[in-house]
Amino acid sequence: MDRSENIRISHYVCETEVLGPGRRFAVWFQGCNKRCEGCINPEGRQPDGGEWVAVDELLAKIGQQKGLQGITISGGEPFLQYAGLKRLIEDVKAETKLDIMLYSGYTLKELQDRYGSGLTVLLRQVDIFIDGEYRREEDHGTIYRGSDNQNIYFFTERYASFRQQIYGTKNRDIEFLADGEAVYLVGVPPKDFYPELIKKIRQSV
Repeated sequence: MDRSENIRISHYVCETEVLGPGRRFAVWFQGCNKRCEGCINPEGRQPDGGEWVAVDELLAKIGQQKGLQGITISGGEPFLQYAGLKRLIEDVKAETKLDIMLYSGYTLKELQDRYGSGLTVLLRQVDIFIDGEYRREEDHGTIYRGSDNQNIYFFTERYASFRQQIYGTKNRDIEFLADGEAVYLVGVPPKDFYPELIKKIRQSV
């Protein structure tokens, strides 16, 4: 299997408005080496979980959606599948007018040390990049970030004028989306969301 042509993903949703500006297609890469306390997607950490999906299939799904403003790529950890990530970003930019928002648990410096100039070329095609591990003690509800140690980079001018507004916004939104028998939480939930949810579910039964 040519892994530059395929990506192991946890899941994707065709439309959301809580993971970046406007209406977006979101895809979660499968597999992560981090073990952040309070991880919002623990199922996405297993390297052999999820399913293989062809990049062309994802592009076709994206192309079928109307009114999209961008695509958000999260995980898991997208950079563990660097070739597939690169192919997806390049093809989205070549074949659509959508913006790209990308998450990584690694810092920008860590990625630069690993990938060098190739990373610079890749990130020129990314409009918003959010880096760093989730730290529960620094989770203060800032929009688009799990914790305030994470940085938001604007690598293009598309959203640069919203920089201060984004950094100052504290109202995170989440969605629950159903896909067949599965229900997905989309967005960055409040701190301790899952323990509180389980507590309320147990109280209601």
